[in-house]
Amino acid sequence: MDHTNLINGCIQMEQIVASIYNMFMQFFPEEKIFWEDLFRDETDHASWLTDADYIESIDLLPSTDILPSIKQIGNSLRFAENRRLQIKSNPVTLEEALRTALKLEETMVETFANELKANLFASDYRSLSEKLLIAEKLHIDKIEDMMLQKGFLQLT
Repeated sequence: MDHTNLINGCIQMEQIVASIYNMFMQFFPEEKIFWEDLFRDETDHASWLTDADYIESIDLLPSTDILPSIKQIGNSLRFAENRRLQIKSNPVTLEEALRTALKLEETMVETFANELKANLFASDYRSLSEKLLIAEKLHIDKIEDMMLQKGFLQLT
């Protein structure tokens, strides 16, 4: 398995997700701060992954047994890109936007990117890796909190 292609796939995923959040900032000005925060985080993640690729920290990747396949990355990228194009031509409701964001954050590529970033920074920057993991979990929590506030999600 080519680790560089895996990293590049994750970078592309972060960039597509950032692009979708940027559209949501425009569509939902009342929630602009919410979407802007997610957008900024995604662009930061893409930057970190680019830096990781540049310094060739491939040896810090988790074992290949737990990595997504190129096929899984391709499927995630196709889903995200198709969703981006659909949103571009057919604006969505706030509920649809939040559900889309939640789905994107939960994809296999997002999960892999989180593990990769944590592994890349674990050795020298333990506190940074902890912050990264917490920040990623917060994305899902933020989206779910917004869905609860807007009445699109109920506690079970």
